[in-house]
Amino acid sequence: MADSARDNEDCKEYIDSADVLDKKVTKLAALIKKSKYIIAFTGAGISTSAGIPDFRSGINTSLKTGAGKWALDAAKKKGISVDEQKKQW
Repeated sequence: MADSARDNEDCKEYIDSADVLDKKVTKLAALIKKSKYIIAFTGAGISTSAGIPDFRSGINTSLKTGAGKWALDAAKKKGISVDEQKKQW
């Protein structure tokens, strides 16, 4: 999967401020309360927020778990250390 590495722009992460996040959570809670049924499709965001590493996080991730396996494999395949790749990307 190392060949599936995306370019830096596609890997950009966006972190909401506490105020923006609070507004989004409040809106989501209201929608859930109004709903008769709810289905949640979750992915890596659930595990990484709990400190479990994933496969897809890019080299420049802000996650405490660090870059995902595929990004690290792509860097290794190119002969670039993670620290060097962060500077280049």
